[in-house]
Amino acid sequence: MALAAVFFDVGDTLVEGWAPRDKVRGLMRDALVREYGARDWYERFFDADIEPQDSEAFRQADREEQLRQETLRWYEDWFKNAAVGIDDVDLDRVRSLVSVPLDLVSALTPGAADALRWCKSHGLKVALVTNTLSRGDREVWEDWRRFGLADAIDVVASSHSVGWRKPHPAIFQRALDLTGARAEETVMVGDRLDADVAGAQALGMRAVLRRTAYTAPQHAGHVRPDATVDSPAQLPPIFERWLAPISSRP
Repeated sequence: MALAAVFFDVGDTLVEGWAPRDKVRGLMRDALVREYGARDWYERFFDADIEPQDSEAFRQADREEQLRQETLRWYEDWFKNAAVGIDDVDLDRVRSLVSVPLDLVSALTPGAADALRWCKSHGLKVALVTNTLSRGDREVWEDWRRFGLADAIDVVASSHSVGWRKPHPAIFQRALDLTGARAEETVMVGDRLDADVAGAQALGMRAVLRRTAYTAPQHAGHVRPDATVDSPAQLPPIFERWLAPISSRP
């Protein structure tokens, strides 16, 4: 089946070189202070484990339920448990404010911009399919506008906005629905065997693993990517082999 769409993970695939934690916290603090003034809960909020992975309910849940994402409910639970009043706080606004623009805390992976533009120049639909805690579709679009690459992207599907994290099929299906592509004519590129490769292949998509020098060893059983690269710059020759003239597509 001819290639019609390429889905990209973001973190450690298209961007890398993350800023130190203190810098990220400072940027989040500055954003909150501009909006709400000085508050005594900011540092506690930054230190909190907002996601419920350590809870007994999470451990008892089945695998599908563990992939459900409810960031605003998790925020609300934290504020309630921390006894922080939120009468004058818009939790969705807080979520957006702490989604620090990616260009301030990371850099484009070498070859990423060229790979995105190569896809667009060859008539491929391009989607970003990304697991995020607080960053929603709107913030992801803004990130890529700031990088000057929004015109190279057709679709964004963030786990916050979709409500499901990779490798759940719902987030991939959202991107498929938005691009109008079929799974068998789509390839996913990402740095995680479990979330990116296995998740995409389960729907019938091809998958390319982006290998990094600093990624911890991954164990995903029988999962085998259709191709492996060390840099996005290596993607065009792989995609070229999977392309066919548009006129030959059914």
